Amino acid sequence: MAAPTRDLVKFAAATLGARGAVERILAWPGFAAEAIDTLIDAIRPLLTEPVQRAELDTLLSASVSVTARYLQARLAQIDGRREDAAAAYDILRDALAEPEPFALLHHARVLADLGRTAEAIRTLRLALAAHPPYGFVVKAERLIARLFRSPDWVPVRRLRLALLGSSSTALLPGPLMAAALRAGIALDLYEGGYGAWRQEILDPGSGLHAFAPETVLILVNHRDLAASPRGVAAQGESLCRELRDAWTALQDRHACHVIQCGFDLPQDGAWGALEDQLADGRRRLTIQANLRLSADLPSGVSFLDPARVARLSGAPLASDEEWMRFRQYPATPSLPAFADLVMAQCRAVLGLAPKVLALDLDNTLWGGVIGEDGLAGLKLGAPDPQGEAYLALQDFALDLKARGVILAICSKNNLEDAQAPFLGHDAMRLRLADFAAFRANWDDKATNLAALADELNLGLDAIVFLDDNPLERAWVRSRLPQVTVVEGGDDPWRMLQALRRGCYFEVVTLTAEDVNRHASYAATAATRQLQEGAGSVEEFLAGLGMVAEHGPVDETTLTRVTQLINKTNQFNLTTRRYTEAEVRQMAASPEWWCRWFRLSDRFGDHGLIGLVFARKDAVWRIDTFLMSCRVLGRRMEDFMAAALLTAAKAEGAGRVTGRYHPTAKNGLVADLLPRLGFAPEGEDSCWDLVTKPIAACPFIAEDASNRGRD
Repeated sequence: MAAPTRDLVKFAAATLGARGAVERILAWPGFAAEAIDTLIDAIRPLLTEPVQRAELDTLLSASVSVTARYLQARLAQIDGRREDAAAAYDILRDALAEPEPFALLHHARVLADLGRTAEAIRTLRLALAAHPPYGFVVKAERLIARLFRSPDWVPVRRLRLALLGSSSTALLPGPLMAAALRAGIALDLYEGGYGAWRQEILDPGSGLHAFAPETVLILVNHRDLAASPRGVAAQGESLCRELRDAWTALQDRHACHVIQCGFDLPQDGAWGALEDQLADGRRRLTIQANLRLSADLPSGVSFLDPARVARLSGAPLASDEEWMRFRQYPATPSLPAFADLVMAQCRAVLGLAPKVLALDLDNTLWGGVIGEDGLAGLKLGAPDPQGEAYLALQDFALDLKARGVILAICSKNNLEDAQAPFLGHDAMRLRLADFAAFRANWDDKATNLAALADELNLGLDAIVFLDDNPLERAWVRSRLPQVTVVEGGDDPWRMLQALRRGCYFEVVTLTAEDVNRHASYAATAATRQLQEGAGSVEEFLAGLGMVAEHGPVDETTLTRVTQLINKTNQFNLTTRRYTEAEVRQMAASPEWWCRWFRLSDRFGDHGLIGLVFARKDAVWRIDTFLMSCRVLGRRMEDFMAAALLTAAKAEGAGRVTGRYHPTAKNGLVADLLPRLGFAPEGEDSCWDLVTKPIAACPFIAEDASNRGRD
C-alpha cells in the first residue's frame, strides 16, 4: 500500500485531531516524510498544549515504526533539542532501506545547526543522490548556500560557470548548486541577461568577460529556429553557424569549455505527423539542426541533448504555460535532471568522473544466490523477465568497459562459487576476463573496496559501487564516504535505471587510452605477478623490456593530455589543472616545453601515461610533472626527468627548478624532486645543468622514433 498523500494527511488532521491523525499515520504501512511534515504543520498549534503533547509523546514512544522515529526527530527539532534530533535522525536513517530525501534534508539542517558541517554535507549529498524533485531543491536552497559559504567545507574542485541563453535562467542556479554540492564542486555562477547570449559574447565589456568563465553553458530551444510547420532549412543552418562562431569567440578569449545545449523538439503541432515526415517539416528540421550542432565538435566543446533530459527525468521537458508566463525552459520538473547532466559534463571536463564500477554478484548480476541455488537455479535471460533485466544490466556494464570504465567484483562469496557463472553459465554476457580485479571472500565490503582501490592504484573516490543489499550499501557509505554508492533498490530494473540516472561515468571525449584502459590494467596485473617472482627490483625492471616514447603536445594528443592533467591526483607534483584551450596555447608558445610520454613493455602498450610542462628561460621552471598510477614503480619518472633536463641543456638553460605543491592526495610525490637528484634551494629544488651530469634511466629504452624529434 502506498504512503499517505499530503491531501489525505490534511484531511485526517482536520477531522481527527492531533492524536487521531497521528494514530492513523502510524497505522499506515508506507512512509513519506513530505506527508508527515504536512501533518506536523497542521497540528503544530496543538503541540504547545501540555496534555495533548504528553499523549502524543506516549503514543510515539510505544511505536517502533519509522514514521514514529521520524515524528520524534521532527518534534525534537521543533523543540530546539538538536542533539536529540540528530540522534533520532541517525536511528531513522539506519532503519530505512533507502534514503528518504526530505528526512535527510531535516537531518542535514540539524547537523549544520550543531556545527557538524562535514556530516551535514555528507547527509545532504546522500539526499541529492536519490534524485529528489524540484520541490526538494527549493526547500534545500538556503541550506546549500549556507554550506557553500562554510569555511569547514573543502571542495574537490572549484569552477566558474556562466549561464547564457535565449530563455530565462532564473530557476537554474538552485538545481545547479545542488548538483555541484553532490559532485563536491564549489560553484561560482554567472547569469547572462535574458535572451542576451549574443551580446554577452560579442561585447568585450560585458559581465561575462569580466567574470572570466572556465565553462560556459549556452541554452537554446526550438523557438530560436522560428520554424513554421513547413520550415526553412537555411534558418537552422544560419543559427548553427552563429553558435559555432560563438564557441570560437569564447575560447579565443577565455580558453574555456563550452557546453552547447541542443534544440528541444516542438510539441505536436497542427500539421501532426507531417512535421516529422516532410523534408521541410518543423520537427524534422529541428532534428537536423541538432545533428549539425553536434557533428564534428571542436575540442573544448560538448553537446547536451535535451532528449536525454526528458528520458532521465521522466518529466516534460517544456511547458507552454511556464514559457508563456515566465519564459521558463526547461520546465521546472525537469530542472534537476538537466542540472545533473550539466554537472556530469563539468565533472568530466574537470577529470572528476569515476573510473571503476565495482559490482556485487548475487541478486545484482544475476537473480539468486550461487552458493545455494547453483548454476541451474540462477535467473539469467529469457523467458524470465527478471533474468532478461539482469542481462541488460550486464550489457550496460560491458558498454561501460568498452568506453574505458574499469570493472571489478566485490562480493561476499566463496571464490570458486563466485567464478562459476562466469565460467559455466551459457547466458552470462560478462566473463572473468572483463574484470580488472575480482574480490570474492567473506571480508566486509568496505574492506574489500579499499583493497580494490589499492590493487588498482586508484583513490576511493574513483569507485562507484552497485549492490542490491541496502545493509551493504549503508555499511560502505558509513565506512568509505569517498565511494559513490548507487541507490538503486533491489531489483535489476531499478538498479539499471539508477546507473543511467546517476550519470556517474559521463565523458565528453573518447581517446585511444580510454578504449585500451582495460588491457592496460590487465597488463598491470601480469606485471605484478612478474614482480612477485623476481629476485630483486633490478631484475624485475630489467625483465619488463620497457620502451618509452615522448613528443611535443599537438592536436593529435591534446585531448588525452588535457584528460590526464585533470584526472591525475596522486603522482602529480603541482596538481595544476588546465582546459584544452589553455593547453593548446601553452603548447604553441615558444616560452613553454610541453611534452607527453608513452610507455610499453612486454605485456602491452600502456598508452600516453606522463606529462612534463616547463616554462623556458635562462632557468627552466617545472609547471607540471605527472604520471598515471598504472605505471608506478617502473622508474618512468627518471626517464621523464632525464628528457626534461636534456632538452633544457640543449637550449642553453643553466638550471631547472621545481616545487612540490602538496594536496590531500599527492603525498606520493612529496620527495620526488630530491629522489630524482634535485638539490634543495629554499622552497624549491634545483638541478644545476652546468655542474651536474644527467643520468639516463638504465631500465627504459628510448623509442628510435624520438631521435631528431622536437
